[in-house]
Amino acid sequence: MAFTKDQALALLKNASQEQRLGHAYLITGSFHDGMETIAEELACMVLPCSLLEVKMHPDVHMVEPESKSRKILTEQMRHLEEALHLKPQQSDYKVAIIHDAERMMPSAANAFLKTLEEPPDQTLLLLTTSLPEALLETIRSRCIRLPLYSSEEPPQGEYEKKATAWMDSFFGEGAIYDVAAAFQLARHFQGLLAAIREEASESAEEEFHLEKQHFGKTTEGNWEGAREQYFKATAEASVLSHRSLLIDVVAAHFGKQLKEASQISSQKEIVRLLRALETVEKLRASLEGGVQEALALEAGFLELVNTASKE
Repeated sequence: MAFTKDQALALLKNASQEQRLGHAYLITGSFHDGMETIAEELACMVLPCSLLEVKMHPDVHMVEPESKSRKILTEQMRHLEEALHLKPQQSDYKVAIIHDAERMMPSAANAFLKTLEEPPDQTLLLLTTSLPEALLETIRSRCIRLPLYSSEEPPQGEYEKKATAWMDSFFGEGAIYDVAAAFQLARHFQGLLAAIREEASESAEEEFHLEKQHFGKTTEGNWEGAREQYFKATAEASVLSHRSLLIDVVAAHFGKQLKEASQISSQKEIVRLLRALETVEKLRASLEGGVQEALALEAGFLELVNTASKE
């Protein structure tokens, strides 16, 4: 069961009052769900202090990804472990908040696992992540899961914003629904995916280089080749995830219009938009089915232009 931010806080407040608060919580969701702030609000509740004070409170220890590769390093987790074994300075509790916990390096995750298995007295561990599946199962199993949801529209990243602007332009009021428009939109999306691939590849190479610095001299066998393949696969998985988000943007464009059309009961408009959404899902299926990406985008947007035409 997922909770709203207010429901989750009420649940944890009640647990704290009844002295049955767990020692570790895994807060999952996305930034707009309040995932980042609920950890800080919970810290305020147990210390106690205000939100304005929490980040500077001497008994709050925050860890988040560092370096260009956006990874949580082993040294960070070792420093955290040392801090948590000290006595609290102002409160009865010590609170550790680990943002983007899925970004822990393998060695960092293993180092933290020791703290998670045998936490110091009066210590509360709070992990936030939008990708809980990326965490070690041994970490997930030792935390109380607190999934969040929200009815708000999620914030868009740079790529999604560009895709939204293109959809508003190519399918907005006064748009020309022709073959040229379809191929132009397909080229825009291909260019966006190329940029995403380049960024993912650079990030994977940097992470691989960082890992080699940490473990390259102490690991035997074909470790380097295996890890290189792993990071390449990780980069491609990131690209596919971004591609799915871009298709979500296309679907959201027509979904928003469908909601508005439903309110004014325009049957013809509703049918048109439903067909457009069906076409978007066909495009998604083609991409996921292994059809050559450029070809799938060209064919998909050509069909979408024909389907979405108001004429």
